[in-house]
This record gives sequence, C-alpha cells and structure tokens, in this order.
Amino acid sequence: MRLACVYVPQLALQAALRRCPEVHGTPAALLASQGKNKPRVTELDAEARRAGVRPGMTAAQAAATAPALRLFTATAADAEAGAAALADVGYAFAPRVEREGERIFFAAEDLKRLYPAGEPAIAQALQAHAARLGFGARVALAATKGAARVASRAHELAVVPDDRAGARAFLAPLPVHLFTDDDDLRAAFRRWGTRTAGAIAALPVDAVALRLGPAGAAVARLARGDDDEPFHPQLPPDALEEAVELDYPIYEIEPLAFVLRGLVDRALARLSGRSLACAGLTLRLALDPRGLDVREVPLAAPTREAKTLVDLIRLDLARRPPEAAVVGAHLIALPARVRATQLDILRPAGPAPDRLATTLARLAALVGPENVGAPAVVDSWREEAIAMKPYAPGGPWSAPIPSETRLCLRHRRPPEEVEVLMGRAGPTALRGLETTARVLVAAGPYRLSGEWWQEVAAGGSWAREYWDVHASDGAVYRLHRDARDGRFYLDGYYD
Repeated sequence: MRLACVYVPQLALQAALRRCPEVHGTPAALLASQGKNKPRVTELDAEARRAGVRPGMTAAQAAATAPALRLFTATAADAEAGAAALADVGYAFAPRVEREGERIFFAAEDLKRLYPAGEPAIAQALQAHAARLGFGARVALAATKGAARVASRAHELAVVPDDRAGARAFLAPLPVHLFTDDDDLRAAFRRWGTRTAGAIAALPVDAVALRLGPAGAAVARLARGDDDEPFHPQLPPDALEEAVELDYPIYEIEPLAFVLRGLVDRALARLSGRSLACAGLTLRLALDPRGLDVREVPLAAPTREAKTLVDLIRLDLARRPPEAAVVGAHLIALPARVRATQLDILRPAGPAPDRLATTLARLAALVGPENVGAPAVVDSWREEAIAMKPYAPGGPWSAPIPSETRLCLRHRRPPEEVEVLMGRAGPTALRGLETTARVLVAAGPYRLSGEWWQEVAAGGSWAREYWDVHASDGAVYRLHRDARDGRFYLDGYYD
C-alpha cells in the first residue's frame, strides 16, 4: 500500500487565514489565551518571524515589534472548519481519509492511473489542491504512516521508496527530532551521540527498548524502515460545515451577507474539489447576547454558484430578519452530485444539468423557493386546481407525438370577470375589461360541482355552469357562471 500524507504546519493559524485571504504575504500571528493570562502569540508565519515576532509575546509586544502585523484570535469555529477543510483535501482524491491533528492520510495507489507521470505528479497535485483551499501544505508518499509523517516534516514534497532498503536509505540522513515529539527521548539520543536516523538504525532494537521503553523502540524501528502503525480511514461526513465567530455584532443584512459570502465561497471550494454541488443550506446564526436563529434555505436544484446561494440567503434574511444582532454564523451545506444526461441524436440538445440547476436556483432567489417547481396533479374536478412539487429533470422523452391536430385550453389565471347577455339558447354577448364580442355559437351548459366537505377557509364548495362560445372576434372562449352568486367569468380560450 502507498499512503499519502498531507501536513499543514500551524493549522490553527492557516485556518484563521482562510477567512482573510487578502492577508497572505503580510506578517500574521495567532493569539491564544491560557487560563486567566493575557492572550499570547502561539503561532506565526515566516514574515512575522523575520519581522522579529516570537512565540509567547503579548498582543501589544507583537504589534510594537511589527507594526504591519495582523493578529488573529484562536476560535473553535476556525479550528473545526480548518480541520474539516484539510480532510476535504484528501476526500477530493480518495473515498476514505484518516485524520491526525495537522495531518491526513489516505491510500494513493489508484491515483497512478490518473497521473501517469508518477508519484511526484501526485504530490504536486495534492499540494496545489490544498493551496486552492487556502493551505500551505507539505506532501509525502510512502509505504507506511510513520515514514510519510517523517518525510512530510523534512521536505515540502517527498516520495519515499516503496522497498524497505530504499526507505531506510531515504530516512538515514534525517535528524532525530523529526521522529519524535518527546523531549526526553530527544535528549537521550543526543547523549548517545545518535543525531540522525542512520545512527539510530545501527543500534539493536532490543537494547533501545530496554533502555528507552516502547517509545524508543518505535523510533528505532521507524529509523530502520519498519512501521506497523495501523491505517484507520473514515468516510466523509454527510454534510459540510463552515463557521465564523465575529469580532463585533452585525445589525444590518448587507454586512451579514458579506460575511456569509465568505462561508459560501469556502464551502463551494471544498465541494468542487469532491466534484459535488450544494443541494441545500442550513444557517445557524449566534445572536447577541445569547440565542440561536436556525433557518433552512432550500434549493430548487444543486448548484455551484456562490452568487445564487447568497441571493437565496439574503432573500430569506429579508423575509424574516434575525431578532438580535449576529455575533457568529454556522453554515451547513448538503452535498449532492450534479445530474449528468445522455444526449439524444434525434432531439435537439437541451440545457446542461449544472446550468439548469443554476437557472432554477436563480428563479428561486427571485420569486421564492416555494414558487419554483413542477406542476402536480390534484384530485379535484375544479379546473384551476394546481399544486407544486419539487422539480426533478426526467430522462429523455420518448412518447409518440400525435399526428392529428388538437385544441388546447389556455387558462387565464385568475379568470376575468365579464358581463354576459343571456338569451334562450345561452350567452349572446360578453363584455369585459379586455374582451368584448358577440356570441355566434354557444354550447352548454356543462354543470360541475364538488368539494362540499371543505371549509370556507380552504376554498369551500363550488358549483358552476360551463359554456364554450364562438365569438365574433374569431376566438373560442370558455365561460363559467358561479351558481352561488350568478357571476360570469372568462376562464380562457381554445388554441
């Protein structure tokens, strides 16, 4: 088995930098509080280190040392989103990933089919995808987890040979401190004069275990190229989450939409890496001073357009504004695959599935999600009765097209109320705001009634007399008279 290791040094700082991509290239540091003490610098980038900032400084000391320094506060939201985004780097290339703090591991044997250039090309592709998600990562490929872990510490991109002798030769010149985080073990190896993995590999493993215990024996075996650490991969979660904690309360919708745009962009970037789209959103807003505002933002179809999703969120916030100022936001995106279609050589090409999904989502943002869908059949004799169901594109339509000409009724919604002059044989003339004509031929009445069991609030019962009339303007209209109040309505015309 070949395992890939993606290592993101100072993951907490890089997770905070994901929400502020404009800060990249400038000095940045992360502040974390320990107990009741003042927050101090725990992580910093190379620019801040060159400017003189050191771990353990307070915010005032760091700002005085480097005036251009950008300070971030460590938050749980950034840590959770950063760890999940790092896992998505692996899920973009493999179905199962093992998480380990600032690292992930996954099987990379099958990737050779996609990258014929070899494992160096795989490592470069992993590093490039991590950069697209906002991480500066180190990548290593090896036959064992321990070798991949050590190689990712030592090199930006590394490929450890598959055989045991090659792995031992690759690890031999590396310093001992890359093999363990235990300061006591490091000091013990220094006292022995073994400063490289090659020197440790020359020692008997049993003797090392007798003097330094199981931890020392594990380092000695790893230096020899032996590693029996198991690989425990996990499936991806059912939903994708992004969160942010705000430094100050937000009262207006537009500033809040600007913050949410960043969450949507980062979520879509993670979904795009896994060839997925967003099929639904759940938004949890933390209110000031306490409380939560949870709302569902349904989508008519999966989409990858950030603008469409932000418009839907803004529309939902405008309909039902939060009851208090917002101090935090948590976005949960439901992943789904964009439907693929097979073109038919006998029919013209229709819209691509992703473009159709985007169009439906834009319509939902314009008129509301509840007003976008497909018509559904209603169990009623009332002609204007209609229901809405979610739109699901079907397969290619193969029903035969009738050869004979048929009339169809084009309904007016709502029907136009008209005045009708009645004669012995039926309507003789009609007059409305838009339609006025004499009736040449009338057929009817056709009486229908029903739904006597419904309450008035739900529409109540109905009883009507329908007439089909050929008017002097050349059209054939459908009229009905409401038997309850005697009014006439123009339902539509035949075409």
